[in-house]
Amino acid sequence: MSTYGLSPLLRAASAALGAPVSGDLRWLYAGPHDLDALTSSDRDLIAVVTGELFPEHVEGVGVRVSFFALQIALDRIAGPLRDGEDASIEYMERVYTTYEDNCPEGNPFSGELLDLALAYLVGKDLARQDAEARDDSLVA
Repeated sequence: MSTYGLSPLLRAASAALGAPVSGDLRWLYAGPHDLDALTSSDRDLIAVVTGELFPEHVEGVGVRVSFFALQIALDRIAGPLRDGEDASIEYMERVYTTYEDNCPEGNPFSGELLDLALAYLVGKDLARQDAEARDDSLVA
């Protein structure tokens, strides 16, 4: 898996701030093209993890977004999520590990963000499995 690399942007933000960057920092703007790439599932995940709610349509320069949201949007456009699959636990862990190993200046999925994302995705997966089990019991 090759994720869209935000390392240069994380390094610039870290240099400007004088400290490593966390994924919830809202330092950059995402325009219509970036936000339109997000699926409803992506938007739900981002809302739970960072509290960001995006309008359906964005004009002009866009809105300020977290590095977490930007990573998902850019991976939706040009990375491992471009095929339309939902962000998965494996995706979150791979992106986190890639940045931990290669970018000490920051990680878009750092700290509580990864924990919140994993908890949300596990809960979503358990709910899906429960619904499937109920459907199977109705058929039997």
